[in-house]
Amino acid sequence: MSRISAPHIGIEQLTEVGEHHRTAALPERYVLPPDGRSIETHLDNLYPADLAGRRLLAFACPTEGFDELLRPQAFRHALKDLEQQVRSSDVPELQAALALLQARNEDEYLLQMALHLLHKV
Repeated sequence: MSRISAPHIGIEQLTEVGEHHRTAALPERYVLPPDGRSIETHLDNLYPADLAGRRLLAFACPTEGFDELLRPQAFRHALKDLEQQVRSSDVPELQAALALLQARNEDEYLLQMALHLLHKV
């Protein structure tokens, strides 16, 4: 029987998972993450089987970068930039997206007109 000691369970040997650990035997293979780093940053190394699912979930639920779009002016500016980029392409899917963006702009215009009429009443 092999003897399991502290380095085998990762108490003394706090290193990231690398090639050395993938080729090592099972007790040496599972090490703790380095001090100060959370387990979530090591999910790709610990569970490589569901990488695609985690990437799709991270794409569907972004945690950064979209707070700026909550401001109406920044949102309109981003939509105009997107419309210019889509307009420059001849791909049918992008042309359908352009039609959707134009319909959205028309709906927004009609809603603004209705809002102004309600203010007058």
